[in-house]
Amino acid sequence: MMMKYFHGGIDEIVLFKTWITYDLGSFIGTWFAIFAFSFFYEFFKTFRSIIEINWRRNNNNNNNNNIKQDEEINMNQISLLLLKGSYPSFSYKDIIGGILYGIETGMSLILMLIVMLFNTALFFSILMGIVCGNICFGRFNQFKPKSSSPSCC
Repeated sequence: MMMKYFHGGIDEIVLFKTWITYDLGSFIGTWFAIFAFSFFYEFFKTFRSIIEINWRRNNNNNNNNNIKQDEEINMNQISLLLLKGSYPSFSYKDIIGGILYGIETGMSLILMLIVMLFNTALFFSILMGIVCGNICFGRFNQFKPKSSSPSCC
């Protein structure tokens, strides 16, 4: 029976019926696998963040060049609709961004399900993986890409 409070011990069924920690060796292997997954989760979050920062930078550079033409076209199209305003056009980046966001959310839900086992060692495995991953990759969340165009004034 599943205990709904934090507990110790090595007998756990982790996520799947076939993933059972029946002895100390399998539990230690599971601990390191969960640690590695948590660490990779932090890498993936940072990777997605950097991609989106680059896309925004590229969009801003392209939009500054054609802002008057785009405003005229967008305002004519949108005025026909019920909503007023200017919206960015749909691109393949939206699809890729959505898929990456879905993967990140799925990974976070898997980690949440492992936490819900209430096994103290597995909880700290996730916590340590996230902390170590953030130490290694967190600084890249503040990534500022170099501008390819010279700044003026």
